[in-house]
Amino acid sequence: MHSNKKNQVIGLNFLLILLCNVSFAQKNSSHFKSEMDFGGGTVFSTFFDVTIAKGQFAITSPKDADVRIYGGKAKLGRMLGKSPKKGIIMTINGQQKNDSLVGNTNIPMIGKLTFKGILQNDTLKGIFINTDGIAIGKLNGLRSIESKIDYSYLYPMMLKTVQDNIYSTSVLQTKEWKAFEKDIKKLCATAQDDIELYFGFNILAHKLPFTHLSLMIAQDSVEDEETPVTQKKEGRKEELFNSQKSVVLEEKNTTTAYLRIKNFSNSTAELASTLPKIVENKSYKNLIIDLRDNGGGGISAAFALAKYIVSEDLEVGYFPTNKLQYSGYQPELFAALPEFQPKDTEEFGNELKVSPGVKLIFKKPSNPVFSGNIYVLTNSKTGSTCEPIVYALKNTKKAIIIGEKTYGGMLAASPFVVSGKYMLMLPIADFYTYDGVRLDRVGVTPDIEVKSDDALNKALEIINSSKN
Repeated sequence: MHSNKKNQVIGLNFLLILLCNVSFAQKNSSHFKSEMDFGGGTVFSTFFDVTIAKGQFAITSPKDADVRIYGGKAKLGRMLGKSPKKGIIMTINGQQKNDSLVGNTNIPMIGKLTFKGILQNDTLKGIFINTDGIAIGKLNGLRSIESKIDYSYLYPMMLKTVQDNIYSTSVLQTKEWKAFEKDIKKLCATAQDDIELYFGFNILAHKLPFTHLSLMIAQDSVEDEETPVTQKKEGRKEELFNSQKSVVLEEKNTTTAYLRIKNFSNSTAELASTLPKIVENKSYKNLIIDLRDNGGGGISAAFALAKYIVSEDLEVGYFPTNKLQYSGYQPELFAALPEFQPKDTEEFGNELKVSPGVKLIFKKPSNPVFSGNIYVLTNSKTGSTCEPIVYALKNTKKAIIIGEKTYGGMLAASPFVVSGKYMLMLPIADFYTYDGVRLDRVGVTPDIEVKSDDALNKALEIINSSKN
């Protein structure tokens, strides 16, 4: 009897060992501390769990990130399908063959990307490729037992940076800001990696009564050794990060030029070389300027555009700072602000950091300008630098605005180092149009309201009907 029980126990133990071995053979999990480099110094330190089973792989950031950001109500968000599964912000799924990994991911605020990587021994490497086939990021990871980065020291430093530099301390007395303070203090105490800290901060900042406060994670990029996924071309290392054109010029018909400006961040040079071509072509009677999905950027690009579409002085507006004692729109006080013509965005930001504010005017240019009909396309993502331009063109009837109401994110912002690679982009100047309209959290309503996807067709319809 005892012998049979002993044999049963031995048999059961053997079966458990066999099952475990089969399980481990089918499924392998590893933990990595990694860095994701998206160029321009944007480097995220993060943790990934890599699971491989039956030729499939999954790379996942830490679980329950939504709870650490939103608190207990995050679980309700999961039930309603508004939060990611298991609260995981980033997941890469795909096929595994030997050391190679090929899959897809959708990163919030970045979009859908293809991932191509290699898992060898204790290292994980790969690149992220956008829908245009351009490599925009890379990943490097090492096997690690570490699972959390300490951010608690950042909270008081973030708070002081905002208090010292924001355009008006009055906004820090609002109930929305007080709630934000508590949320960010908790986030700095509980966030496990840069992904959680970055997305958490920027998601929570959307609840504030003002825009342009965001967390930035940036450091000087270091030239890495060539990875197995980096291709060689003509005996040299191919550039991992390729720049995309910010300005697209098309001819819709013999009398109509179509100019799409994707952003005002790095489009100054492109606009300076493209706009003269439109002006010089005397057959163009119509110009469609597409600002849909253009979230703004630098002031220099705005001046580059104005130089070829503004025939007379065009008033932009006032930018008061925390060094000016003001409350709301005060025309006499604002009118006394000095006029400023910045050479570039950096000069503009530096001026606002030390002055009570400035007023901007697009001056009448000495060069030829476009004299035909102008149509500007907008949607809910048209924001920041775009909005004073749209408002001024609409208000002076120099253009017909078609599409959706703009985003409503118009303040002058500048970056401040908090600690190391952690920076805050924060609003250092308010903005009022010359006739006293504050665009932040308001936006610009178009002359003709249509859905974003229909805006271009509507403009062409108006142009074609005017020929009859």
